[in-house]
Amino acid sequence: MFNWRKTVVYRSRDKDDWVKARNLLESNGIEYTPFESEEAPIAGCCSNLNPGNIWGTKKQYIFRIEVPSKYKEQATTILEGNVLPMKACGFQL
Repeated sequence: MFNWRKTVVYRSRDKDDWVKARNLLESNGIEYTPFESEEAPIAGCCSNLNPGNIWGTKKQYIFRIEVPSKYKEQATTILEGNVLPMKACGFQL
């Protein structure tokens, strides 16, 4: 039986740290799904007010990793202390 439920175990704005987290999970045999997406605008439709463009021209990306729910505790243990924690990146669980 397939389990389609996934849980976010990593979220950051640091691409190098995201790659490190992916390598840690891969080397430990944990299946994961990586995502790289541009941060959503802070105002309504077609506003073009992207948070990364307010003070400069650098786009802000959010990097996240999801794992199947059955691997959540194992993945959290592997990542803990080896990569930036989610709260240090400005996110809450």
